[in-house]
Amino acid sequence: MSLPRLWAFLAVGLPALAAIVASMSTIDLTYQLRAGAEILDARAIPTVDSWTFTVIGQPWFDQQWGAQVALSAVFDGAGWTGLVLLRAVLVGLTFGCLFAVGRLAGLGARNASLLTLASFAVAAPALALRPQLFGLALFALVLLVLALRSSRARIVWLVPVIVLVWANVHGSFVLGPLVVGLAWLADVRAGREPRYELLAVALVSVAAACVTPFGPSVWRYAVGLTADPSITGRISEWQRTLPTDIVGLSFYASVVAVALLVIRRRASVTWPTVVWLLVFAAIGIYAVRGIAWWALAAVPPVAMLLAGVGSGAPERLGTRAMQRANAAIVVALAFVGVGLLPLWRPADPGTATPAGLLTDAPSGVTATLKSVARAGDRLFNPQPWGSWFEYAIPDVLVAVDSRVEIFPASVWAAYDAVRGGTLGWEQVLTDWNVDLIAVEPEDASLLARLRAAGWTVVSSDDTGSVLRHPG
Repeated sequence: MSLPRLWAFLAVGLPALAAIVASMSTIDLTYQLRAGAEILDARAIPTVDSWTFTVIGQPWFDQQWGAQVALSAVFDGAGWTGLVLLRAVLVGLTFGCLFAVGRLAGLGARNASLLTLASFAVAAPALALRPQLFGLALFALVLLVLALRSSRARIVWLVPVIVLVWANVHGSFVLGPLVVGLAWLADVRAGREPRYELLAVALVSVAAACVTPFGPSVWRYAVGLTADPSITGRISEWQRTLPTDIVGLSFYASVVAVALLVIRRRASVTWPTVVWLLVFAAIGIYAVRGIAWWALAAVPPVAMLLAGVGSGAPERLGTRAMQRANAAIVVALAFVGVGLLPLWRPADPGTATPAGLLTDAPSGVTATLKSVARAGDRLFNPQPWGSWFEYAIPDVLVAVDSRVEIFPASVWAAYDAVRGGTLGWEQVLTDWNVDLIAVEPEDASLLARLRAAGWTVVSSDDTGSVLRHPG
């Protein structure tokens, strides 16, 4: 295997391998699995909530139904190993597209690979298996299509098709028409012909996004999420990006690095390029979950600026011995990936899932609830565990889950009262007719208050505690 081919493999293979190695969070994933299974069984998209006791019967705008069906279909066919492989494929597709964008911009295989891996390093925290990962892959595909427009002019008309699919899997579809519009500004500035074709593609993409079971309402839903105070104030990834942790630091470091490159190459930087970068930097600053979109969107302009610096020495194929060594690296990484699949792991006795694969799926708590809970019982749960309990113990009604937007402020106020022990917290549990309570291991104060109020501890271990109503 030649050295350029090895670099191409590493650009795709290392992110895909990381997707296999990393654990999987249940916070979004497992309720999506349940929803997808119900859609496939009923041949209908749910319109009201039926999983909680706090908002049961209230409207649920299930815009992500397409991703739910895909996730459930893969899980039905190949189980947890299938889901791990699906994540690896989506991650590999995302960064494979970015590598191709770098090559089309004129970068050599090594520089295109390094740029792709830098993008992966910044975006990695957002690569959990959930509908957003489908959106990231589709966004990268749109970037590749736009990169191909100079040599294949008509290919841009694939974008409305991509956006149509995107609008049925994740709310980030709004970035499709946006990035096409920004590319159109670049074409106008460069005097490319036909001058208004990309603008037409952007407008058709806006219309294509309406081809969903919800029609144009998907736009109101997607835009509304970014301004919902229940989401922006409660979910950490929807809060402002600050340089106070490794995720924020990596983002701001990447922004500074790109800014320095722009300054260095300012003679060849056009104002549409600056607008492109500013828009996606602002998205990354606005919310932690926006960092991934910045990491992907920065690749095309950065690749063009790096290509302008010069490609350096010509790429070498290497000696026959080096080519064999390169092939050995590829084979070794492939073996590592196969060996780390959950297919080979023993089952966790509490969750009946591959050991060590899932996070936010408390083993001991789950086992206890499966043994003591009755159909229709009301379970007060930590919000991050709601998605898991809805999947693992479907006969129980939970208090809250990951669909933060469907719960009114009054529910969150009552939930916070119980968690924080503020005035009236016991009355909340009475009014909600709670039968069981799951407590996180670190929440010792809630456990102590419940015991003092007469709640019976059914089990308690390092994964959490389960308490039963004193009646």
